[in-house]
Amino acid sequence: MWPFKKMPNLAGPEEFPAVINALGDKLRNSGFIAKADRLHYLVHEFVATTSNELYGELSVTLRAIQREGSDLSPEIAAEVRRLIKSIDRICRWR
Repeated sequence: MWPFKKMPNLAGPEEFPAVINALGDKLRNSGFIAKADRLHYLVHEFVATTSNELYGELSVTLRAIQREGSDLSPEIAAEVRRLIKSIDRICRWR
């Protein structure tokens, strides 16, 4: 279940890594190790100069997971879609 679906934003600074980590754990447990590692890198190692830069990198990565993820479980696919939608709403790119 998506724990932040009633929040207007993706999550606050304290909760944000947990949301991405939860998705990464699900991806890793489903055998998508490289995708999980990419999310981990973005949240814990990537140095972004602005939040938009971080959201942009996450958006690109999530869209790649979505595009390449025909083997994703429905639960993971739905979570990826929700994250993309949340990031788009936060950044107002589309």
